Amino acid sequence: MKEKNKVLELYSPLNGTLVPRGEVLDMVFSSKMLGDGAAVLPTEGKIYAPVNGTLTTVAETKHAFGFQTEEGYELLIHFGLETVALEGTPFLVHAKVGDKVKVGDLIAEVNMELLAEKNVKTITPVIIATPTEDKTILFHYGKVKAGDTIVTVIEEKETVAAAETVKEEKTVEEVKDYKEKKEKK
Repeated sequence: MKEKNKVLELYSPLNGTLVPRGEVLDMVFSSKMLGDGAAVLPTEGKIYAPVNGTLTTVAETKHAFGFQTEEGYELLIHFGLETVALEGTPFLVHAKVGDKVKVGDLIAEVNMELLAEKNVKTITPVIIATPTEDKTILFHYGKVKAGDTIVTVIEEKETVAAAETVKEEKTVEEVKDYKEKKEKK
């Protein structure tokens, strides 16, 4: 028998639309090179913390942010494509590396008008950088507001029924006693 445990919920860092990672026209993101995930097509330029945890990285060019969740997962938010070339110009960062963050904390703001003038794609990959091959990932595609659940990671663990762990020569009463003791632990 398999037991399913939710091990991570990832919340939208932006207002917009959550789309599959395959819609990101950059092989680094669409091919899972950095990890599994999705992307947000933002409707505004405010970037919020997607998890409770720690801000571990702010790119020198202010376009990418790394987080470590309380559960130990590493995440990456990469705002836009080709934003590195802008050398941080359209970004105003409100948090610093090492800050403890909660879902919905304002991390940075982006000048969306400047990005539009420069014809920069704003699609924003949200990547789980921690390996997830042995987990089930549910994506919640569609319109999202910052703070909405966009990803749920589920881990399945093999469980053994209590009666199977008791030697066959035990009586029914002994098995019941065993189960009761196990449940009290």
